[in-house]
Amino acid sequence: MVTMTKNNIVVETRNLKKNYRLGEVEVHALKGINMKIKRGEFVTIMGPSGSGKTTLLNMIGALDRPTEGSVFIDNIDLIKMNDEELTQLRRAKVGFVFQFYNLIPVLSAFENVELPMVIKGITSKEREKRAIDLLSLVGLSMRLNHRPDELSGGERQRVAIARALANSPSIILADEVTGDLDTNTGNEIVEMLKKLNREKGQTLILVTHDSEIAKKAERILSIKDGLIASEEILN
Repeated sequence: MVTMTKNNIVVETRNLKKNYRLGEVEVHALKGINMKIKRGEFVTIMGPSGSGKTTLLNMIGALDRPTEGSVFIDNIDLIKMNDEELTQLRRAKVGFVFQFYNLIPVLSAFENVELPMVIKGITSKEREKRAIDLLSLVGLSMRLNHRPDELSGGERQRVAIARALANSPSIILADEVTGDLDTNTGNEIVEMLKKLNREKGQTLILVTHDSEIAKKAERILSIKDGLIASEEILN
């Protein structure tokens, strides 16, 4: 196992806390998370529903701001960034894969993958080549012009993975990506993510409640009641 140093840590949280108000009740979703993830590592965050794992992923991905504590991406303190800077950081460094795909229904697979590059201002020629290459990489070279409703669940998730890779992020955040899939398809999707992590060197952080899926990672962080309850190093 590679020793963690300041230079190879890509994600770090320090005393990370997040509270929500639900009517009269204040929910303490995160109660002081401290963790470090090194560059190129495949880590699963495992826990039951309501344990805080998706909230933690949203904090890492700069989709939400913490109540207290800090999140660092490549030693950059996200707390010190304004909304525009956070948007730029997400576009440059983070790719998201969600349980329910979050594809745009009226766009084809090709157009869904191309969209992040349009937003980033990449030229049409480069966008076209990269979108085709990415869809080929995930085994969908014959489905470029199919809309989401013309694809199976596994194929939609493959499109979502290709889209997450569009801007060559250093971090892939995957939230319950097998939750809407059958067991065999779910395993195929995670094996694909693992292969991409190994070959591309992108850091992969995968949230799951499934212990068998979690075991495919190098390290499991188990979260319970808003705190990291245990850590298991697998290989």
